[in-house]
Amino acid sequence: MTAPRRHKQEPVTARPIPAKAGDMTRTDVVGGNDVQIAHHQGWRPYQEDRFMVAANVDTEGGNGRQFLSRLFSAAAKATNSAKAGSTATALLLDKDMTLNVAYLGDSPLVMIIHDTKTGEVTATKLTRDHHAALPAEKKRVEKAGGFVAGNGRAGGRLMLSRAFGDAEIAGVSRQPEFARAKLKKHMDAGRNIYLCLSSDGLLETLNARDLIEPFKAALAAGNEAGLAAAFATYAYSANSLDNITALVVKLPPAPAENLLLALADGHGGHATADKVVAAFKSLLSPK
Repeated sequence: MTAPRRHKQEPVTARPIPAKAGDMTRTDVVGGNDVQIAHHQGWRPYQEDRFMVAANVDTEGGNGRQFLSRLFSAAAKATNSAKAGSTATALLLDKDMTLNVAYLGDSPLVMIIHDTKTGEVTATKLTRDHHAALPAEKKRVEKAGGFVAGNGRAGGRLMLSRAFGDAEIAGVSRQPEFARAKLKKHMDAGRNIYLCLSSDGLLETLNARDLIEPFKAALAAGNEAGLAAAFATYAYSANSLDNITALVVKLPPAPAENLLLALADGHGGHATADKVVAAFKSLLSPK
């Protein structure tokens, strides 16, 4: 279900997310990094989001993009015949502060940069949504033998144009897109960098820049350790009707290990998302 986007001038009135079995708000220490996790069922009848966090990741001599490509290939093979579907986004932060991202579907990654000297805060979405209604994606679906109906959905059913599974919908691609960013220059300039990987429920009625408001409020309250929860609550208060999962990590000045975050958001149930995360884990080989 997609809620209408909030008008940019409409205020958000904070309200608590109703507690459901399996919800969690916690911080995991992974490879010396504090990874904040907020995981909420929200208004959905069940939780479809799945995620994983790993450090000390061995890329087996390849670069970050090649490693992520292997993960996605393994997940595509594991879910090839699945009728239900799932998005996936994975990021790998190398020890040299190079960020590589692979994604398909609409689970966003937002990078927030805080300039501690000027106080300026920027929030940039590093992924793009693979929705079948977008002209380039519609063209690709049709070229692959599928169709996009008047409701903007592939096969008349699926809002996404790329996903794992969804075997019965022609034209849906398992090919991810990639993004890359070198972050050392920001760290050297004294800027703090935060990465927020989430299911689409976080930005269902928001855009990346809307996260600046709860970010500033959390820092002003001395609650930097509660950013994931603050973002999730803000999204729910802005009328997100979907599951909301947010993973937030503040990057260290000099990472000691490679860090991997991945999230899969199922649709039609969590079975395919489970298979995606299991496939990712099967390729991890700690040094």
